[in-house]
Amino acid sequence: MIDSVLLFVVELGTLKGDVWMAIFLYIAVFIFSWSKGQLGDVRAAIIYALVIMLLIFYEHPDLIWVALGIYLFTTYGKGMFKV
Repeated sequence: MIDSVLLFVVELGTLKGDVWMAIFLYIAVFIFSWSKGQLGDVRAAIIYALVIMLLIFYEHPDLIWVALGIYLFTTYGKGMFKV
């Protein structure tokens, strides 16, 4: 159970494993930087980021693709769909 939480089951060196680890690190750094700015305490931000990452990657891994889609849509907007 804990090994899947810590991403030990992800096989690095494969396309799926490398993409999964890159998404994990990107989201973790994003959540940490946001929570550090909101909470003002580094320890609290680390704990917050760890809890969110455990919930997202262990409990609901399908939500990652939804969150990535929402991020892309808000970043690039409707211009992404223009021809």
